[in-house]
Amino acid sequence: MGDDSNRSIVKTLKNEWSLFWDAFQGEKQDVFADGKLEVLDKNQIKEITKALLEDRKRINQKLESLSKEIDLNSAKLESLRLVGGEAEVTLTRIHELNDLGQTMSDALTKLDNRLREIREKENQLLEEMIS
Repeated sequence: MGDDSNRSIVKTLKNEWSLFWDAFQGEKQDVFADGKLEVLDKNQIKEITKALLEDRKRINQKLESLSKEIDLNSAKLESLRLVGGEAEVTLTRIHELNDLGQTMSDALTKLDNRLREIREKENQLLEEMIS
């Protein structure tokens, strides 16, 4: 991949991630506010769970894509070092990808925490229905 192509991919990923995260925060933030989770019914909980699982799948796919690109750039970096080429641009690119991956990983952790909360609420509702 050329340097312009790499920059374009990162820019695209950053834009997609920004849009995704803004949408995620806007749609689901109120549901997880204190006490709001208590007023959800079983169908709402299932919808939220489904959406969270889809979001987690998308994040994992993007993380996998980032990992592949990091691997490609790492191989490129090694080749450049072997032939004495300029490696600064590639190294900078690897750092950008790592930073983006860390941000996505943090978001995945938050999403998993929210998913755990909603599943706990679903279990609580099931127990109440059984009793």
